[in-house]
Amino acid sequence: MTPPSIQDNRQRVLIIVFDALRPEFVRPDLMPNLHGFAQRGVHYVNSRSTFPTETRVNQSAVTTGCYPTRHGIVANKFRLDEGGPARLLNSGNDLELEPAFKQLDGRLLDVPTLGERLASAGLSYATISAGTPGGGRLINPFAEENGFFRLAMRRPEAAVPEGVLASITERIGPMPDYELPALEWNSYAVNCYLDFVEREIDPDVMLLWLCEPDESFHKLGIGSPDALRAMAHVDAEFGRILSRQEDQIAAGELQVIALSDHGQISLEGERLDLTAKLSEAGFDAGTDVSDPCAIVVGNAGGIWIEDSDPKLTLAVINWLRGQDWCGALFTREGAGGTLTHEDVALAHRRAPDIALVLRTTDEENEWGITGMSHHDAIYPIGGGCHGGLSPYELHNVLAMSGTRFKKGETMIVPAGNVDITPTVLDVLGFEVPEDIDGRVLREAYSDKSAETAMPEVRDETLSSTNSEGPVTHLSVSWVGTTRYFNRAWVE
Repeated sequence: MTPPSIQDNRQRVLIIVFDALRPEFVRPDLMPNLHGFAQRGVHYVNSRSTFPTETRVNQSAVTTGCYPTRHGIVANKFRLDEGGPARLLNSGNDLELEPAFKQLDGRLLDVPTLGERLASAGLSYATISAGTPGGGRLINPFAEENGFFRLAMRRPEAAVPEGVLASITERIGPMPDYELPALEWNSYAVNCYLDFVEREIDPDVMLLWLCEPDESFHKLGIGSPDALRAMAHVDAEFGRILSRQEDQIAAGELQVIALSDHGQISLEGERLDLTAKLSEAGFDAGTDVSDPCAIVVGNAGGIWIEDSDPKLTLAVINWLRGQDWCGALFTREGAGGTLTHEDVALAHRRAPDIALVLRTTDEENEWGITGMSHHDAIYPIGGGCHGGLSPYELHNVLAMSGTRFKKGETMIVPAGNVDITPTVLDVLGFEVPEDIDGRVLREAYSDKSAETAMPEVRDETLSSTNSEGPVTHLSVSWVGTTRYFNRAWVE
């Protein structure tokens, strides 16, 4: 990859993520700052998450520009049997990720990250995560090696560089206790960015990952009063950032990209207990990697079959098709006429033998928010979840503003999380490598030299070929070689 040329005017980029924010909440009465930001800049109204619509999968998509078929983080929790005994790795736990990185010589992700690409050109990168400590590590996995700043607020003692936590505390005070909704928690993340990172580090690229409204959606419900409070609060914090950095943005020194990693859908009824259901059907099932059918499913997820036994895989698929709670199914080679992992950009050695999504409806939850799903999740009835292929989970927020971007443009052309890294690299002057799945969002650029015709979009629907049981359908939009998933359903 060719490093950026030396420019007289330094370019910097701020990426800010509102975890799990659904687009319909970006409205002037609830989130006036983000709504105004989108209206003043470029607003992609057909932006998409990647599948599975889980946080660490999409954090890796944002910071590599690749689908899980390339980057290898195939779920929040997945089977890892490389470099040591097989186990189910919880990617949200930094204490599990750390030894996984070591046993794989740092290559838990199969492709270079944004931070690595910046470091290769002598540019700096900093990250703050208010979410899981594992996620905080994944968005900046090589901070130590590259001398970058990294803070995962749920594991502050692991902040990089070593000893920086004392300097942060001296500057902005101690970290608040975590409460739900996470108001002061996210304010502290913004304080750390504005009053410490910007003043002491001044990074070329900053990634600020806020944990709301995801956590309030999960536990308090999508659209609940406390979730609305959380959204209004993080919007006010975003407004504080825009106000503080107004001059830098206006001068063309700072470009800002705001997005959510995925949406959420509400949980309907009690947990299904899929382990018990498969066991009752005669399968040896459990939630441990040693079980012949190892299950990791919330409202979507996977089943790892012992030795990838094709007969057992087919038997489980045929049984799943007979369950009224089972939705879309995908397998490595299209077993039993299923769609394949390649169809959904999940064709990686770590992917489950069977990827499944539980059925969803367009019914409303108690606060009038559309979208309900069967589930086997840990969250309360009526809480939120994500991982599947409903439009409520796939459709995410994406807006950008700054002198490099057009003003007042609503983009209908699809875009997504995989487009963030290539666009950031291009803005900074890099030659974007061909092994990135995402595309540069050039249609958003303001400079006349970059003006091109709006890219063509090709839509297609893929359908499974099974003659018995429900058929899986997957709606996909293509822009060149980059694909965006619109929804999947069964009928």
